Amino acid sequence: MRKPVFPPTPKYAPIPMVAGPVTLHPAVIGAIAKDYGSGQIEPDFLPLYKETAGKLAKLMYTDDDVVLMTGEGMLALWGTLKSCLKPGDAVLTVGTGVFGDGMADMAESMGCKVTKVSLPYDSTIGNGDSLETIEAAIRASRPVMITAVHCETPSGTLNPLGELGEMKKRLGVPLLCVDAVASLGGAYIDARAWNIDIVMAGSQKCLSAPPSMSIVSVSPTAWDIMKRVNYQGYDAILPFRTIYADGRCPYTPNWHGVAALNAAADAILEEGMEEVFTRHDVVARECREGLARLGVGIFPRPGAVSAPTVTAAMVPEGRTWPEWRQALRDRGLIVSGSFGPMAGKVFRLGHMGMQADSGLVRQALEAIEDALR
Repeated sequence: MRKPVFPPTPKYAPIPMVAGPVTLHPAVIGAIAKDYGSGQIEPDFLPLYKETAGKLAKLMYTDDDVVLMTGEGMLALWGTLKSCLKPGDAVLTVGTGVFGDGMADMAESMGCKVTKVSLPYDSTIGNGDSLETIEAAIRASRPVMITAVHCETPSGTLNPLGELGEMKKRLGVPLLCVDAVASLGGAYIDARAWNIDIVMAGSQKCLSAPPSMSIVSVSPTAWDIMKRVNYQGYDAILPFRTIYADGRCPYTPNWHGVAALNAAADAILEEGMEEVFTRHDVVARECREGLARLGVGIFPRPGAVSAPTVTAAMVPEGRTWPEWRQALRDRGLIVSGSFGPMAGKVFRLGHMGMQADSGLVRQALEAIEDALR
């Protein structure tokens, strides 16, 4: 197995630990530095697209089709909802954070009838009686779609999805759609075993590529529903169903973005998927254990599953978030704040993709220790 190669840190961020977009992989930089022709004309593009989609399917443990769209990860979320739902459709959203509950707001804006199961933001699916609550809501609302977020970056949590997928299948819900923007490539996700119909992801997190591509896996059931809905906007997924037969994408494709994803997927597969997941787990543990030694609290409650890709920590008592952020920046450490009810209270260290590096975490902890003085 090839060991990960880390590039020199850029001058503007000597210790880059933002929760995304993250440090680019050297192979990705090499891919986007090249010149390419038109993906609508040159015959070399679609074979690269198909090869890249197949590699990303491996990271999801799925046999389903994978679509690559030009646009940041939110494109995958909007494209999925618009492609699968009509006004009046029943949707059940499971939220343990800002993005999970945000899916409810998005579906409501489309005129869907939304049942929102909003769990505490410092918890994960499976805490307490959450599974019973979710099942009762499914039985009452009879949705055509369930949505959930695998990794809630603002909360620093990772939702177990196996039991939710079993529930979806047992209760006959047509679609389970999962936001894996901050987990694909950094955490184990098994779309096949977990009965996930659509995995939605982006290029800028664990894949260590620019924020230019959205990734969507599509099950046969999802394709059938998309055909009935027949949405045709720029963010529509359905037109990608026939690109190999048509010999072209529905709009000018981002050859650089696809090449970057291909290089990113190669880097993970060459290092070994299990090795990559283990690296993320180890670095996350080192980060949280180091913060505990410094007396910095972790946001998720005991019993919740913390994410291997990001740590959500409490802003030290007596410091405002702007003061704390600046104190860390003065020491070269670039981190992220949080959103919603965690805004001003939580800061996040992104140890995903190229940033899942023990040496980088040690530098970050040293900067935090010095700032605490």
